[in-house]
Amino acid sequence: MNATLAIAGATFGEAVRKRILMVILLVALLIILISPAFEPFAGGRGARTLILGFGFGVVQLAGTFIAIILCTSMIPTEIERRTIYTILSKPVQRYQFVLGKFVGAVGTLGFMYLMMGIVLMIASRMALGEFDPDILRGLIMFFFQSSLLAAVVLFFSTFVSPLVNYFLSGGVFLLGNLLSSFLESIQRDPEVTPLTRVPVQLLTVILPNFANFNVQNPIMNPEQVLTDPTAYTVQTLAYAVVYIALLLIASMLIFNQREM
Repeated sequence: MNATLAIAGATFGEAVRKRILMVILLVALLIILISPAFEPFAGGRGARTLILGFGFGVVQLAGTFIAIILCTSMIPTEIERRTIYTILSKPVQRYQFVLGKFVGAVGTLGFMYLMMGIVLMIASRMALGEFDPDILRGLIMFFFQSSLLAAVVLFFSTFVSPLVNYFLSGGVFLLGNLLSSFLESIQRDPEVTPLTRVPVQLLTVILPNFANFNVQNPIMNPEQVLTDPTAYTVQTLAYAVVYIALLLIASMLIFNQREM
């Protein structure tokens, strides 16, 4: 446990020193902070839609890039620098190394989301005149979405190069956001044969469903109320935790068998 936390702390410290991650964070904070300047272009409920839609879009985009950039080179860099040999020569198991890397990545994402969340709450207070508690729910959902993406990227990093990982992770994220609507359209089409429907349903089981975390529309437009927001949130977060656990187990098994 101590070894895992030590690796997590080192990973967090290295991540916050990465200039590209800090640039992404600072640009996101700046864009969110100036979003109230666009408020005159909308009135009434349109202002809420504009400010929150703009803010959530920036937060999600920044979180996605941070998760991919942060985790793509975590393990390959340690191998290239040969620091992995120094780490594993100590009383550190390979599974502890993988787990520590992921915990450090999640800690970094948590710090980034905390900063963006504070600025988004301030911007919404400036533009709308009130703090909306639903914003917190949206931020939590996006944080878990990015954490799930980080687990996907870390999984790929155990057996592919960083360049290939960029494309694989980005492709999985895009497919995971599109498959739900695609499957829904297929199920509604009576002309689709089971031969076509079954593979798509299988893909929805294998690929993580990132679309489940996109709750910004009901938050921006209160009339689009979910049947039970609390139950939906708990169910989605539980899905993320289970999927992350499975990905981490697979990552540990692959990394444990990898030759150094």
